[in-house]
Amino acid sequence: RFPLRSSKANGGLNRFTCVTCHPREDCIATGHADGKIRVWRNFHHGRDYTYSTMHWHHDTVMYLTYSVEGTYLLSGGVEAVLVVWPSESDRQKDFLPRLGSPIEHITMSADGSQCCILHTDNRITIINRNLRFSKSIQGLIKSANIKTGLVVDPRTKALVLNGEPGHLQFYSLQTDQQLFSLDIVQREYIHQAGLHQTDLVKVAFGAQGKWLATVEEREEVTDLELQLKLWFYDEETQSFKLNTRINMPHEDHITDVCFREMDELEDDSLILVTTGKDCVFKVWLMVEDTDPEAQQKVSWSCDFVGSYHNYQATNCCFSEDGSLLAVSFEETVTVWDSITWDLKCTFCHPPGKIRNICFGRLTCSKYLIGATDYGFLCCWNLLSCALEWSAHLNISVLQPDPLSEYIAAFSWLPRESSLFVFKPNEAQPVYIQRNLYKQRIQLAAFVPRDEPEMVTSEKYLWLRRSQLFFLTETQELITLSRKSLEERLTPASKQLAVEESLPVTPFSLLLGKHRCHPSQEDTDPGNGVVQNKHGQESPAVRELLHTPAHVLPSASFLCSMFINSLLISKENKSAEEAADEVEMESEQAEDDSDEEGDVTEMEQDDPSPVELLGELPCKLSKSQERELRKIRKMDYSWIAAF
Repeated sequence: RFPLRSSKANGGLNRFTCVTCHPREDCIATGHADGKIRVWRNFHHGRDYTYSTMHWHHDTVMYLTYSVEGTYLLSGGVEAVLVVWPSESDRQKDFLPRLGSPIEHITMSADGSQCCILHTDNRITIINRNLRFSKSIQGLIKSANIKTGLVVDPRTKALVLNGEPGHLQFYSLQTDQQLFSLDIVQREYIHQAGLHQTDLVKVAFGAQGKWLATVEEREEVTDLELQLKLWFYDEETQSFKLNTRINMPHEDHITDVCFREMDELEDDSLILVTTGKDCVFKVWLMVEDTDPEAQQKVSWSCDFVGSYHNYQATNCCFSEDGSLLAVSFEETVTVWDSITWDLKCTFCHPPGKIRNICFGRLTCSKYLIGATDYGFLCCWNLLSCALEWSAHLNISVLQPDPLSEYIAAFSWLPRESSLFVFKPNEAQPVYIQRNLYKQRIQLAAFVPRDEPEMVTSEKYLWLRRSQLFFLTETQELITLSRKSLEERLTPASKQLAVEESLPVTPFSLLLGKHRCHPSQEDTDPGNGVVQNKHGQESPAVRELLHTPAHVLPSASFLCSMFINSLLISKENKSAEEAADEVEMESEQAEDDSDEEGDVTEMEQDDPSPVELLGELPCKLSKSQERELRKIRKMDYSWIAAF
């Protein structure tokens, strides 16, 4: 046991964070929270042990590892820099900077030619021996905190959420890779604990995906910095461009932001609503810029400010037709006319602060659903302004499907998350999955499918047009599917891609003939093209390829059947092809005598199905004998390879 005493000078930051052993020598390297690396030796001699200190990291050393031969030591931390420490003290250390995110794990290949680095953002970087970047493997970026929620881009159907610090990541669920990353904050991120930096907290898309609204904040000890940014998608550059920047849109934190979702409206009818802890909600409209020197033709400005009894505004959403706006003020839900901005009605039963609200869609558009932190799920009828039904559920996430009437609600009990899918006009859920996950579900989103899925059971009709994804506390992205794992991993498109990538060999060419589509094989005989009569797969080939190997008969039994199955009927040969056949046979000395007399016989002969299977009759005609001699002279040595 080798203790390190903490003192007031170092503030007790010399605690151990990682340890590694030298592969060949009695030497141990340890990393510490103060950024120092200590190399321990002579620890076999009790209290006579010694250690040397190396220091470059300004923060915690997160991982250490020696090279295969032990000639150098690799270290990494929050600086996103790989540091190489040589064993010889007279040599200088080396660096590989700007790796993107803090280093969490380092490992060396068995031959020492490559180094693999795992980052905290769910990314793997492969480095060559000479500290040259080789490859990066990036999946869904793991952020420190997902504050933007799970949002679906209407254009690409990509999942949009926090990515790198100050960035939005657009993640394709179909290809399981990141499409691109959008720098929202546009400031350099400094990896230092305790430093207040600008953070991306809210994001919302317009119905067509042309407009994007983002909210970023930076909280100091005394002051709060807020920025509301409106981005427009540029078709030429295929990216979002900043249109309007609004400093301090609210006097306190912004709690929610939403667009009026109406596909048929023009851009000049777009409405953006933000709610804040300053007890107001604000309506933002797009107006023409009167400045002739301005590069942007339009900009955004505040059109209306609403409040209710000086309560904090927490959530907001528009109805499907955009005529109504619902804003929750602590324990009360208010409904406003989106044209005149008059207050229409309020709902405040049962008690408890409103956690989530959403409107019903399609046939259920007359309902408003809300979840409270007191453990109630409520459904209000907008026509009668009364409570339709309520359920005692501790709902943590409430997510409506944009393409159907269904709404997904995730409840949380200690060590158990459950899923309830329901229609607002029915108090009984259509789908219940209890004990869905052991962790708390933080966020969820319905992603529209490219094509509706064939669903026969009413229990799973809610999965027909959209797919539900949800995110856990440990940032695991999970989805529900009716298909088995094999069906999802090997779709028809992937199988086709695998077949097309096979190398061209005689065996693959043989298989390709039998896999051709009938519509491509059968052509008009009038065009001089031979019509393929093998509409179905040959019995011999089917026997050879589709029978399990352990029950196949011997190769000698299948050989004759397989060879004869390759023969093609000659009955539909054209006159030119028959003439070419005559010329080719005339070159053979053994067929000179009866060449002319047998051409007509060859055109008239029609091999029977028995002959195709290799069971030849006892008496053969002259043309059949000639064909048999040709087969005997052909080289079938390539079959020996199989």
